[in-house]
Amino acid sequence: MKKATISLFIAICFCNCSEKIKTVSFTPLNQAEFNAKAFEVPGGNISDSLKRAHDSCMGFSFDANAFLAGRKDSFFIGTILNRQSLMIVNTINNLGLTQEQLFSRFNVITNPCYEKRILHFPLKSVLGENSVLRFPNIDEALNKEINDAISASGDAEMQTGSWVYLDMQDALKQILDTAKSAKCLQYKKHLLDTSNMVLTAAESITDISFIVTAEKDFSEPLQALLKSKPSIVNADSRFSTRLFYINTNKLQITLNGFFPVVGEFMKAELK
Repeated sequence: MKKATISLFIAICFCNCSEKIKTVSFTPLNQAEFNAKAFEVPGGNISDSLKRAHDSCMGFSFDANAFLAGRKDSFFIGTILNRQSLMIVNTINNLGLTQEQLFSRFNVITNPCYEKRILHFPLKSVLGENSVLRFPNIDEALNKEINDAISASGDAEMQTGSWVYLDMQDALKQILDTAKSAKCLQYKKHLLDTSNMVLTAAESITDISFIVTAEKDFSEPLQALLKSKPSIVNADSRFSTRLFYINTNKLQITLNGFFPVVGEFMKAELK
């Protein structure tokens, strides 16, 4: 009887010890699984222009499922959203790590690249459909002439500076598989909710220049203004914008800052 009891105890321990511990696993979402329409390129196809520019510069292909440029709302890596409403459910600010600790865990790839590419979709798609450049201390008519030229531009020539690829998939997995704090566990709960998704990777550009060709020559006052290289700082100080004169119907817009361009949303589950 004693031997039977010991054998049963050993068998139970073996089963418990050999049971696989489930860990967080990420799977890319296809566009039918979330509100992808909100992340489409207005009037264009991301794979035809922007993706080619990225792949050529970085030397690898990034199969993003969301276009992030030109959006009013800015989603950072690790942001959890409801798949349909796109309401923010949680962010990595609740993981209890400092910004330095978070960035030290990111997979970061960056590469300077100054290739020129033709974008086969309206420039307003990149700047934002409702974006308006407003230079202070100049005539309102000149502001309007600048914005009308941008709105009317079709295919614009783009030159990018450094591309930056950020991936937090492995870092999130490591943090959440050992999570103990209440905030981390709440984040993990939201992450595993099947109605939510998380932004695990994103591509950004640090500097962008666009060549805009107007349908007719600029007015003489605008040509004089462009030759003075006017600049403005974005309202939230995230980037600055500067204009340059090229010729009587061409101007260059240079944006200096950090611009999310495309990203990848994933679903999470325990496996």
